[in-house]
Amino acid sequence: MKERSLFIQKFEQIAREDPRILSAFLGGSLADGTEDDFSDIDIYYILDEQSYPEFATQMRTRLGEMGPLVLLEQHNNFGFDLILFIFQNGVKGELGLGTTTNLKTLHAGPYKVLVDKKGLLDGFVFPFQASLEEKDLQEYVEKQLRWYWYWYYVFLSAVARGRLWSAFTQLQQMREYAFKLIALAYHPQRIPGQRFERTVPRLVRDELGRGSLPQYTRGSMIASADAMTQILKREIKELLLSSHANYPADLEATVLDKKRSLTKQPYE
Repeated sequence: MKERSLFIQKFEQIAREDPRILSAFLGGSLADGTEDDFSDIDIYYILDEQSYPEFATQMRTRLGEMGPLVLLEQHNNFGFDLILFIFQNGVKGELGLGTTTNLKTLHAGPYKVLVDKKGLLDGFVFPFQASLEEKDLQEYVEKQLRWYWYWYYVFLSAVARGRLWSAFTQLQQMREYAFKLIALAYHPQRIPGQRFERTVPRLVRDELGRGSLPQYTRGSMIASADAMTQILKREIKELLLSSHANYPADLEATVLDKKRSLTKQPYE
C-alpha cells in the first residue's frame, strides 16, 4: 500500500531528525512479513527519559501535520502510552512510546528496526509473555470453563425474558471463552493475543463460526449455544487431560436443567 509506505517514511524521518527519539521500530505484520493491504502501522519510539513527559502531546500535534486525521486517541492500558490514529486517506495505526526503563514491556515478538542511534536494539529480544504451565494452566482452563457456563446461564435468562439483544451479546461472551479454550487446545505454547485464525484449523473455525452465529430468534439462539457447546467439549478433551483441569460438571448440569425448562416454552 503506497500511502502506508509514505507514512512509514514520515515516521522514520521524524525519528531521525528528533534528538529525543533514540530508536524507532515496526512491529506486527509489517515486521513479521505477513502484511497485506489492510495491515496497520504498528510503530514504536524509544525516547530519552528526560524528554518523555512532553513528547506525547507534541507528537499528537506532529501527527496532525502529517496529514488530515479523522481519529486521534491515546491510552496507556498496556502500561505505556499508545497513540491511535486514522488518516483521511485510510492509513491506520498505533504509535507506542516508551523509554529504556520499560523497553521489555513495550513490545513482544518480531520487530523491524527503522532507527537505532545508540545501538539499543542490537541483538535485543522482545520477550513473549510466558506460556501457562502446570498449576497455572490448570487454573486458567478451569476459570475459562466456569465463565463459559456462567454466561450460558445469563444467556438463558435473557432468552427466557425475550431480551434477544441481550442474549445475543451474552452469546458473544460465550463465544469468546470458547475461542480462548479451543485456541489453547491447539497451541498450548501459542503467542498470547495471536489471532484465532492463525491458531485453529480452518475446518474447526468454519464449523464454530456457522454454529455460533444465530438468527434473531429464541430457537436459533439456543441452537447456536448447543452447537457451540458441543464443539467446545469435543475440541478440548485433550486439553482437559493434559492440563489436569476439572470440568465444572455440576455447573453444566444446573445450566442445562434451566435450558430444558426453557425449551418447553414455544418459540416465536
